Amino acid sequence: MKDSEESVEEIIRKILALRPELTREAVDRLIDEERARAAGLLTREAAAHLVASALGIEGAGEPIEAKMRIGSLTTGLSDVSVTGRVIHIYPSRSFRRSDGSEGKVLRILLGDSTGVVSTVFWDEQAEQLERSGVKPGKIIRILHGYTRERFGEVELNVGKRGRVYLEPLDAVEGEYPPLERFFKQPGEVKRVGLTNLMGVIIDRTPPSVFIRDNGNEGKVARVTLAGGGGRITLVLWDDWVDRLSGIEEGTRIGVVRGRVRRRIDGSLEVHLGGDSDVQILERDVKVDRWIKLGDLKPGMRGVDIVARVVEIGDIREFQRSDGSRGRVVSLLLEDETGRVRMNLWDDEVELLGEIEEGDILAVHDGYIRGGPGPMSLSLGSRGRVEVNPEGVEPPPLSREVWEIGELREGMENVTVEGIVVDEPEVREVETARGRVKVASFHIEDETGRARVSLWKELAKEAERLKPGMLIRIENCHVRPPFRDEVEISSGMFTRIAKLNEGET
Repeated sequence: MKDSEESVEEIIRKILALRPELTREAVDRLIDEERARAAGLLTREAAAHLVASALGIEGAGEPIEAKMRIGSLTTGLSDVSVTGRVIHIYPSRSFRRSDGSEGKVLRILLGDSTGVVSTVFWDEQAEQLERSGVKPGKIIRILHGYTRERFGEVELNVGKRGRVYLEPLDAVEGEYPPLERFFKQPGEVKRVGLTNLMGVIIDRTPPSVFIRDNGNEGKVARVTLAGGGGRITLVLWDDWVDRLSGIEEGTRIGVVRGRVRRRIDGSLEVHLGGDSDVQILERDVKVDRWIKLGDLKPGMRGVDIVARVVEIGDIREFQRSDGSRGRVVSLLLEDETGRVRMNLWDDEVELLGEIEEGDILAVHDGYIRGGPGPMSLSLGSRGRVEVNPEGVEPPPLSREVWEIGELREGMENVTVEGIVVDEPEVREVETARGRVKVASFHIEDETGRARVSLWKELAKEAERLKPGMLIRIENCHVRPPFRDEVEISSGMFTRIAKLNEGET
């Protein structure tokens, strides 16, 4: 046998020894397929080496330690082997070193179920990866890389000693999250830091020009992304303003390595940085920018809703902790999915001059407060209200009456009807705002029984209720169960109506 043939046989023996589930015929077929993919440019020995590596076997006959998880990487490692899914590929670039030689660098994001790492390929390795035509979503294996720190993060580098294999044969597809799992939707962004984001552009502001402290001119613009039941602002700086100027509303984009920052008002927004990238994923996406009231949750920001004004409360004045005076008025809004209270603060109270009960409001850039107590909607720092806007379809009316058996903890501003079961018990309780009256009794319908707690002025009205009366309680809230009973409680807009005067 020639030396090369002996080497091939030795490699095959090592493969069969370490991967006993394979047959000799299967290994020969893999070697032939590897040579075919290379259009005959590989020797059989070279193809055998590639097959061995793809199967997780080093040339010396030892298993490759490529099972290290990306989330476990630390800086200063000199021999790293990992397997992961390609999340994003940045354009390659060439550069000239101090000795005059030309180099090439290509950066990708690589991820597995434990984390994501920025991975840099140098020179020949960058050339090889670029020629391979690898796309996001593919699984690759990196052997003999090294790590270092860059801007406070771990970075994986692949140099002369490193090796790269596309779709290694022993990598199980299901063990690596699908590509979309590495991207959050706007409604899922909850904390500051780096993020990959996917959403649909539903709004944008014209660019603004400003002068920096050093005298240079800068530009900034904002777009609103929707998805995942929420909204978030994407902030574009300088070159990004021009690069994304032609992207229209209704375009789904992918944002790579955006910086999530917290605004003064507590809301989150995403900024594009030097290593960020944006991909156009889909155009002409039909997205309903309006969130239904029934889908609102505490903590949501960037909320756009269309709702009908059911009731307008009284203007209330209050004193802040700094001694300043403030004003607030509450509106009760509804669509076909439910009702929610909206608060207008200070200068926003002047909107009452334009709003009447029955009007349709389009609320832009609101946020949801919640707990303790019912949820409420307020305007964000860039929030605005349109009254009876043109081109906006009025929402259907909400469901009028719920049966007691349908009530679930957390439901707000619902209306129920039932027969008073027992005499209301009125007592005084201590609250954070002093002592107040509360009346407790039970009502029932054909589907179940509920405990009712009516507070303050409504407690006085409850004193006139008698067992056997059929009553309607409008805009009440469903509380956590009390002694395994459904509990409903009054709120700002709760009303009681007697439907008969009977007594049993």
